[in-house]
Amino acid sequence: MTVPRQPLRVVLCTKRDLAGALVLNQVLPRLVGDKVVVLLSDKTRPVENSVPELAEMKFLERDLPVDTLFPLIDRDPCPDTALATFEGLATRYGVDIRVVERVNDAETEDFLRRFAPDIMLSARFSLIFRRNVFDIPRHGTYNVHPGALPRYAGLFAPFRCMLEGDEAIGCTLHKVDDGIDTGPVIGIGWQPVDPARSLLWHVVNTYGAGLELFFRMLDGVRRGEAPQPQVQDMSQRVYGSLPGAEAFAAFRQKGLKLFDPEDYMEILRGFVPERSFGHLEAVAGAASDKVRASCCCAHA
Repeated sequence: MTVPRQPLRVVLCTKRDLAGALVLNQVLPRLVGDKVVVLLSDKTRPVENSVPELAEMKFLERDLPVDTLFPLIDRDPCPDTALATFEGLATRYGVDIRVVERVNDAETEDFLRRFAPDIMLSARFSLIFRRNVFDIPRHGTYNVHPGALPRYAGLFAPFRCMLEGDEAIGCTLHKVDDGIDTGPVIGIGWQPVDPARSLLWHVVNTYGAGLELFFRMLDGVRRGEAPQPQVQDMSQRVYGSLPGAEAFAAFRQKGLKLFDPEDYMEILRGFVPERSFGHLEAVAGAASDKVRASCCCAHA
């Protein structure tokens, strides 16, 4: 006899960008039957507009897909695509998706308390939770961090892994506490590094390993099993910030790429109706031209 699955109230927090859309496309189909709300951050750090390589990544991850491609797809009443845009996800899965500028303010806190979540998951959210919010879910708030903790705490961990020659990028599921990437760890999943693939490809594909750990933990929660996270060894912690010109130069010298048009088209293809694949090739080509032009100007 099959025991009915106990519905849960789940809050998903991610970024309004290409990787965030891919995260939701992986997670929402597996939460059908649960009550879900989604919070999106739209945070941009000033350095992302001033360092050429970071500006290129922002253009590819946010400006082009979210501001240009997704609105065109959303104009199609029957897109019939494997992956959905943010608007398409809200329709496909009947979830409330809202953009928030601040996550710890009184308005968001009140909304979350009224929703009364059982659990909250953050992946690529960029906003830092404070105790007044991360303590709200009765089973806790968890974060999927695209780096093996504690060695790869902080920002741009996949870039650091590739630059240091690691064979795989860790993706850590950990409980959120008062620090940044300091909470106790549920587990680490691994994404093998393929030097022929771009950084962007590795970024969007790394989260899957951590999301699998979340669903394994969630299955236990449904069975009444409390998560058992393990305290990090802080003596091994290395916190990284966004890289500068020297690090990007070293990345290029190793023959590694931030962006590859074939990788990019592979990522975008799932969002685009088959009849529009020809237009997608033009989009990837235009993106490639823009990035190459900016690279030439920046590194001449």
